[in-house]
Amino acid sequence: MIAVSHLKKTFNGFTAVDDISFSVREGETLVLLGTSGSGKTTTLKMINRLIEPTSGSIRIEGEEVRKQDPVELRKRIGYVIQEIGLFPHYTVGENIAVVPELLHWDEPRIQRRQRELMELVGLSPEEYLGRMPHELSGGQQQRVGLIRALAADPPIVLLDEPFGALDPITRMDIRAEFKRLEHFLEKTMILVTHDVLEAFELGDVICLMDSGRIQQLGTPKELLFAPATNFVRDFLKGTRLQLELQTLTLRDIAPQIKPMDISPDQTFEFAGETSLYEVLETVEHAEAGQPAVRISEQSTAGHKFSPQAILQAFYSVRDTIEL
Repeated sequence: MIAVSHLKKTFNGFTAVDDISFSVREGETLVLLGTSGSGKTTTLKMINRLIEPTSGSIRIEGEEVRKQDPVELRKRIGYVIQEIGLFPHYTVGENIAVVPELLHWDEPRIQRRQRELMELVGLSPEEYLGRMPHELSGGQQQRVGLIRALAADPPIVLLDEPFGALDPITRMDIRAEFKRLEHFLEKTMILVTHDVLEAFELGDVICLMDSGRIQQLGTPKELLFAPATNFVRDFLKGTRLQLELQTLTLRDIAPQIKPMDISPDQTFEFAGETSLYEVLETVEHAEAGQPAVRISEQSTAGHKFSPQAILQAFYSVRDTIEL
């Protein structure tokens, strides 16, 4: 879908992006992760030609982007930024309709799309379509910015620190909604962030950058359990335990979990691909005194596991993960 090859960008002799290559498959989410100044935003902006590369190539569905009209290119690519960028004198509905109108959609189609997307992010069309941006909270504005980028149903969406300006609670809520949207809409996405937990939660593939170069490109499991360099290992060190719980699933540790030998007060059922973090967080808020977990796959049908047994299995498996 997207192929970046030997991409380089220099500004007045300073190399911001230095010979990087990666590809993003259709329906995949790639996260460009790194600290400020690592080159991730510059890389993102070269994809939709907000910044022109010094050298290298970017192909979308096999076609070099520099051979395309930049305005027409951007009509086919959704773009979300941290500052949101809603037009202050347009209503919510008018903001969402901007690109569909440029593409000459008829009014009934635009209205259907507005309502569909508003409902997907939990904003009542009747209540919010006529509001002005200043009448919305930060989280509501970010939701509108996200669905504006999706309004014309683009195959590709670029997101530059889209949740960075939000408070931590709102940020977690919007990330959860984004993850649900990501699964539902099956877009090809590239997301820029400096937030490690966000990258591991939302990315299928992570491209960890430093000083304009790629330090490692791989799945969350590959970065965690097979770091390519000391830089990668050190970058993840501070949040490693939470990342492991967020990355490993019940299926990864199921063979090592010992079943309960007593009847639980309450049982929660999860699919095997559920992260250990989600499982333990859910069980932690159980009202029952002795909660249990059941995995929906047939291989463990009927077996119930205590949270303690899940943690014990996690600690026994984490150092022997095979990728």
